[in-house]
Amino acid sequence: MFNHICKILRLVKNVLMKATKTDDLLDLLEIIHKTCIDKAPTHLTDDSENMQAPYICSMYSIVVELTGDSYQAVKSRKELASHVLTRVLLEAVVILRNVINDPNYVNILFQKSLAKGEKPLEFLRDNPDLINTERHTVKGIQELLDKGEELRDPEFAKRLILRDFEAAGMKNYYYTMYAALCNYCHHDASAIIKRHIGIEVRPLDKRGTQRLADWIADLILKASIAFHEFLESGQSNVFQDLQQKWQAMLRDTRFE
Repeated sequence: MFNHICKILRLVKNVLMKATKTDDLLDLLEIIHKTCIDKAPTHLTDDSENMQAPYICSMYSIVVELTGDSYQAVKSRKELASHVLTRVLLEAVVILRNVINDPNYVNILFQKSLAKGEKPLEFLRDNPDLINTERHTVKGIQELLDKGEELRDPEFAKRLILRDFEAAGMKNYYYTMYAALCNYCHHDASAIIKRHIGIEVRPLDKRGTQRLADWIADLILKASIAFHEFLESGQSNVFQDLQQKWQAMLRDTRFE
């Protein structure tokens, strides 16, 4: 009887220790997110001819915002929201890394926007009964299509998402992290089979919480280092130090 009670107490102690370590990871992730905000630049040198720097700053602000949203979802142990938001964060980091690596990538993004906007406008033009006539007309929509055609780059070819990952130096993320996150976003069979029956929100377990926290930290820390190195802000070492702290804490956290 006494031995049985001791085993139960040891089990409770181990559970509490693991929970504490998981909470410590989340606390450090919150510190990382706040540091991103504190160290963000407040102004840029005005250069109307160069779209790379302002686009990078805009994308980094999106990455930081998504980091906060992903963190809150993981902290709340929301399984589906955590995976969906982390996937959006990953895609934003891929874009950020591409803009940093290639100044011409800004033009690729604009060309992508033109291509995506064409089909909806054509559909509205051909189905005028769906148009909000208080704001738009068939003629106005056609003028937008014509303007888009003028701006279109004839050499632009649609890029597969894998190519974007490769250009960002993140090909391994495509076949690992991205593939796993897409299962939840696309509601693949594997995600449906794993899901419980019922409408209750399924909480993240400790292993899932730790894994997603690690993915989020990895993305925001590497993005922050690349961002500050590009701007030569002198702040990249702050995030390199946080990267080392994260790895040390992660090693001390036992996955179940």
